Amino acid sequence: MLMSVKIVYNKQFEAKYPTNPVENPDRVRLPSHLLREAGYEFVEPSMASLEDIQRVHGLQHVKIVQARNIYDAAALASGGAIIATELAMRGDPTFALIRPPGHHASANRAWGLCFFNNIAIAVQKIRPKAKRVLIIDTDLHFGDGTVSIFRGDKDVKIVNPGAIDPEFSYLQLDSKGYMRQVEEAFDGLDYDIVGVSAGFDTYVEDWGGLLTNDDFFNIGRIIKELSEQHCSGKRFAILEGGYHSNLKYNVKNFIEGFA
Repeated sequence: MLMSVKIVYNKQFEAKYPTNPVENPDRVRLPSHLLREAGYEFVEPSMASLEDIQRVHGLQHVKIVQARNIYDAAALASGGAIIATELAMRGDPTFALIRPPGHHASANRAWGLCFFNNIAIAVQKIRPKAKRVLIIDTDLHFGDGTVSIFRGDKDVKIVNPGAIDPEFSYLQLDSKGYMRQVEEAFDGLDYDIVGVSAGFDTYVEDWGGLLTNDDFFNIGRIIKELSEQHCSGKRFAILEGGYHSNLKYNVKNFIEGFA
């Protein structure tokens, strides 16, 4: 029996490329095995076109990525995000199991293991069909690249629940407070689609030390239920951070709630 959430994946996401060793192929390879065993339908993406990438990034930045011998991997990740977004617009909840991540990539620079901003490229690809977009970034680290790209765009709302800020308020946050911030992300307008920069380094045994596997299920469930109220259930998620060996279970639990 095929499960309701589609998984965007390409075997090439397991390729090795020049990056920090923590961003290794097992981050996607092991979750992909678990999700296939669970019966999810897989969809294979292709590379984002240069036109798609340049909706977000300047040519000089693209050339820097090319010079670092990372362009193909980064463009394939962005292509995975695009397919996930297009499927979601057609009413299919989708999770893009991609690497490298992207939320620290702004228009003309990138850091934090990121090269192209996958979720921004995907969102810009589907506009103006999706005018109002909600992006929820559940990574431990603030998605500065995504915020930078959409700064001044009143139709794109970005929420980073519990992200570390200069006052370190994250350190006083518990899981209930985190869930409340996820729920409050939907306050205000209705949206045409919700996208999740799905980071899992908030995991209790990862750097964040906060959320359990059950919490990831609940985050997925909250986003599912509220997306059904605010944007006809149109929702997608793409992998950002998460570096513990239990990442495969974090991802699976989130998707089960998201389904």
